[in-house]
This record gives sequence, structure tokens and C-alpha cells, in this order.
Amino acid sequence: MYSPLPSRSSTSGFPRIAMTMTTSGHAGNDDLTAGMHGVAVMGAGGVSALVERFEAGQRVQLVQTPADTVVIRLMMGSCLLSVGVGTQWSHPGELGEGMLHVSPAHQWVRSQWLGGGEMLLLCVPVQHWRMHVAAAMGDASPADGLRVRTDATLLPLAKMLANAALDGADQAFLRHMLDAVMACMLATMASAGDAQRSMPRLSMPRWRLQRVAQLVQQRLAETITLADMASAAGMSPMHFAARFRAATGQRPHHYLLQCRVQQAKSLLADTAHPLVDIALSVGFRTQAHFCTVFKNFEHMTPMQWRRSRLQRAA
Repeated sequence: MYSPLPSRSSTSGFPRIAMTMTTSGHAGNDDLTAGMHGVAVMGAGGVSALVERFEAGQRVQLVQTPADTVVIRLMMGSCLLSVGVGTQWSHPGELGEGMLHVSPAHQWVRSQWLGGGEMLLLCVPVQHWRMHVAAAMGDASPADGLRVRTDATLLPLAKMLANAALDGADQAFLRHMLDAVMACMLATMASAGDAQRSMPRLSMPRWRLQRVAQLVQQRLAETITLADMASAAGMSPMHFAARFRAATGQRPHHYLLQCRVQQAKSLLADTAHPLVDIALSVGFRTQAHFCTVFKNFEHMTPMQWRRSRLQRAA
């Protein structure tokens, strides 16, 4: 499905980008950090970063990439993404945790968050991008933006940067962290060039992805099988599993666990409920399994994560 793009002009620079954002019916033009927790970090080579934390609840953000910049988004949560291609909207689908999306200069990007999550947004000067990445990637980037799955090193490193930034760490330390993240990210993207060119892009219509997301959100406390998710998308389980992974970069089960962890993070941050109650409310049968899965995603236990958020608020 395609729809017309907004006829608005962009402004250059970072972190101020032409933008419209709506949250629970509120709409307006504002700074990129409005309505969310955001911390800006400056790195080498003119690279800028913004660590954003979105609270639970539907949020739609609309931004246009500045003229002299390539924007890289590293997802630490699930997000429905739409991008401008020409004068129309294209819908690459849902990007899960660990996915990168690259948008070129002037491109409109609309992101929709249905739950809490974090995103690391990097603005890279076009000249820096051309010198360090574009030559290695060739023509791998499609019109609606390049999507790349992170490796086992980049995602934990990005989460360390996000947590340190949100915890108010020293800017000199954050700059070193950002430089390390950027080096790892550029290497990951450069190595993905050949694979991206040779891999057929199997898409899944946005409405099918939305039905799966709705099912998961509505039944998060229950047992959800692959067959349940495939039925919501109107597909056979085997066909759904292959198309879902091609569209989002992750397996359906990983996506389901990710949604459970994201909801658990909202409850850990906003309530004083015991861990066992939170575990059961987001679909885990035991507290032990919940703690194991949570640590696999966040690299800390639920109690450690809750304490770190309380320390930030103090």
C-alpha cells in the first residue's frame, strides 16, 4: 500500500530535524527529543548520536533525514517502519530488536512504536559515509532503505552505550563508546553488502504484520504458538515463519519473547509488582524462565534493570 508523503520542508542539523509526532491523539511539530527520554552524544568524524527511550503506549514519529546526512537507526525494541520512496510511502514492515535501518538524505521515515523500547539513532555526514561504507556496499541499498541484522557484538555494545547515556555518564566516556559502536556498525554494514545484493527480498504486507502484532499484544499473558501467529496473518505456519523472518530479520519466537521482555520492562519501570507477578502477566510460566530470557535480551537481570531505572529517577 502506498499513500502520499507530507509536503513539508526539512531543516538541516542534528538533533533538530523536521518532524511531526503523535502520541495518544496529540500531534505537533517539535524537537527530535520531544515527548521521550533522549540523550545526545557527539563522536568522531562529525557523527552524532541520540539515544531515545520510548515509553509504553502507541507513538508515531515522522522525521525527514537532513540533506547532508545518512541516518542509521538501531532498534532495541519493535517498530513498524514506513519510508518515503519518491512521492509515496513504502512499508518495509516491522523492525525488531537488533535490526539496523539506513535512510539516505531527504528521506521521510515514519516509525510507530506499540510498546516501550529504545533506539540508537546515528547521524553520519554523507562524506564520512561515502568514504567508510558506500564503496564497500556498492548498490546494495534499496530505495526504501537498507536493513541489516546486527551481530553478537554490536547489539550488546549499543545497549551499553544507551544505558550509559541514559544514566548520565561522562561525555568523554560516551564519545569513546560511540566511536566503538560506530566502528563495529560500519564493519557490520560493509560486510553485509554482498549478502544484501545476493539475497532476494521477500516482503510481507504491512497489514499481516499488524495483525500479528495485535494478536501478540492482546494475548501477551497467554501461550501463543507459531500456528496462532500464522493464523492471524492468514498464512500456513511454514510459509509464515519464512516470510516473517525475511520481512523482520527475526524468527517469530524471538519476536514473541522480545515483546514479552519489552512489556516486562514497562512494568518493572512503572510498578512495584513482584518479579513473579510480572513474569506471569507477560506470558512466562516461571520466574526463573523469565529471568533467563530477560538477561539474554538485556544483559542484566530484571532486578538489576529495575534498580538502574530507580537510580536514574533519584
